[in-house]
Amino acid sequence: MKMKFAVDGIHCSACAAAIERKVRPLPGVRKCYVNVVSKELTVECSGNTPSEEAVISAVSEAGFRAVLLKKDTPRAGDKEGGFLFFLRLLTAIVFSLILMYASMHSMFHLPWCNISPGWNALFQILLLLPVLGAGYTFYTRGFPALLRFSPNMDSLIACGTASSILYSLILIFRGTPEHLYFDSAAMIISLVMLGKFLEARSKGRATEAVRSLMTLIPPSAVVLRNGKEITVDADSLAAGDEVRIRSGWKIPADGVVLEGSANVDESMLTGESMPVVKCPGDTVTGGTVAGGGTFLFRVTRTGEDTTLARIIAMVQGAQESRPPIARMADTVSGYFVWFVLCCSVLTFCLWFFCSDRGFGFALEFAIAVMVIACPCAMGLAVPVALITGIGRGAKLGILIKNGEALEKAGKLKTVVFDKTGTLTEGRPDLVDVLSDGTVTREVLIRMAASAEKGSSHPLSGAFLRAAEKNNVIPENVASFTEVPGKGILCMFQKKQLLLGNQAWMAENKVTLPDLKTGPGTTPVYMAEDGLYVCCFTFEDILRPGAARCVDLLHEMNLKVRILSGDTEEAAKTLSEQLKLDSFQAKVLPEEKASAIGKIRSQDGMTAMVGDGINDSPALAAADIGIAMRSGTDAAMETADIVLMRSDLRNVPDSIRLSKAVIRIMKENLFWAFAYNGIMIPLAAGAFFPLWGWHLNPAAAALAMTLSSLTVVGNSLRLRNFI
Repeated sequence: MKMKFAVDGIHCSACAAAIERKVRPLPGVRKCYVNVVSKELTVECSGNTPSEEAVISAVSEAGFRAVLLKKDTPRAGDKEGGFLFFLRLLTAIVFSLILMYASMHSMFHLPWCNISPGWNALFQILLLLPVLGAGYTFYTRGFPALLRFSPNMDSLIACGTASSILYSLILIFRGTPEHLYFDSAAMIISLVMLGKFLEARSKGRATEAVRSLMTLIPPSAVVLRNGKEITVDADSLAAGDEVRIRSGWKIPADGVVLEGSANVDESMLTGESMPVVKCPGDTVTGGTVAGGGTFLFRVTRTGEDTTLARIIAMVQGAQESRPPIARMADTVSGYFVWFVLCCSVLTFCLWFFCSDRGFGFALEFAIAVMVIACPCAMGLAVPVALITGIGRGAKLGILIKNGEALEKAGKLKTVVFDKTGTLTEGRPDLVDVLSDGTVTREVLIRMAASAEKGSSHPLSGAFLRAAEKNNVIPENVASFTEVPGKGILCMFQKKQLLLGNQAWMAENKVTLPDLKTGPGTTPVYMAEDGLYVCCFTFEDILRPGAARCVDLLHEMNLKVRILSGDTEEAAKTLSEQLKLDSFQAKVLPEEKASAIGKIRSQDGMTAMVGDGINDSPALAAADIGIAMRSGTDAAMETADIVLMRSDLRNVPDSIRLSKAVIRIMKENLFWAFAYNGIMIPLAAGAFFPLWGWHLNPAAAALAMTLSSLTVVGNSLRLRNFI
């Protein structure tokens, strides 16, 4: 079970670490994770589930306010990107610029009113007050966090600016108000606020994929009731309602077309730009847009059961997950602020006691260290890339369910495909009926179609299509039994009818003649009362893009194999046609999982691509399970990645996207650690004795802001992934 809470006041990874330290020890909490970008706490429970009040209380002890997120709870936007925060930012910038002018006019010989240094100092204090008011949250959050021994980024800013202000006040009382640091404190506050504002706006762009999906369902629908069309709220629709759709309208729920037809744009769900023609009997998905026609459809799924709702849930769940690559950053972030505070104190002591530069010089270096250190960059390195990448995948019709799957997908060595319904269309057609001619073709097809009428196997559809083509009406059978991967046993016209593969015939002691079937065809044998009757041969065509998919995977230095329950000859023909690395034929559904295990031990990280219910064990056994949306719900639930399009080229695309996201994460982490590793010594004055390199606190604040924006900006490049 999972509980999700919206948490107010999270600004950096140190905030997240403080919350997790309080929540994790609660009884029944198996795992907890704070997403710095979405500002949400996810609590995974096992055994005794902690109460909502217990979690909220623990978050409160960490200094934050939490609210349980329910289905109908509106998610607040980021306050740091809102209009009120913008007004505060504008106030801080305007007064900071005036304050800087007032403090530095003499240095640059700029025009200024002729007042004494004392009055000028008082004027600077008056200018500083609006800036402090605009950035009050640094102090209301930073100092309490420090007193709770859980300092965060706000604590660093609060300590740094308060130190400079306090020292400036001491100088005024000592009668030496010429070299004050009020302007540095004001510019630190303004620049950090500017960074927060730009960061919040950028993070909003990272999460726009989910927001755009949420706007797809229309607010109302036109329902046919008692022969009349009436408009109702889309939320009130129920299964069985008949809904009218006209050109340009959004479809409000999942359903089946009853009458009429239209071109439906499914690009927002599948990434496919070409519209799909929907006719009676076809399924439609809520959130897609009709065009060039009108139709009536019956609602089959509403609310959380719709395809769109499940997609949104998948994407949000993935964006809230924590990939293994984030663990190092999380560990460092938990102690980083303490490390910075120690570095700042050490810097002050070294410069004050071991040099003749004086108190002000030592304080300036110490403040620069506190301000330039950036836990934000480390906290944002992974989640912003994760959210942006998974959101981009959703727009392309690639649903990656969690961060761990994404990281594994970037390390794959082998991709294993199911054959029927995955590499092929899964709609095999009857090619020939091999018999001794004593029974007509039509009678044989009627017998087989009658037996297959209750089957879920892809070949059953081929039998029924063959019956329709030959004007044959299937009859009802009795005692129907289906053995997955083998065949069917039933009673037809008081005779036992067997239909299936060679293994099924052997198991039932049916002697088969020596037959020659065409290359690439699949034979299905039929026996009546234990005696062989005939052999049906089928051929399944390749999916469009299958060959290109395999070529792209080979270009990525990946091995490509197939596991098929089909015959050796059919699997071999397909393998040679697509130039696969290997194939395994006659693999039963229950054997596929163990076959995947052997491939993993031989090749390394392995993905399985399938679509049927019989692929579920193999999808679960593989390091990464990739399911086609055209397959069964069971396969989609088991898989780690779901492809909303039936285009196999999305398989290499999903792997490329995963590698791109992991690469961006690594770049972000490298930048975050390298930035702090270089800039903290620079701010501490480590290079000052040799080359005179020196950063004042305002420049340090600007550098800190740029580091966070660099990480976010680098992640946003994923929005252009193709």
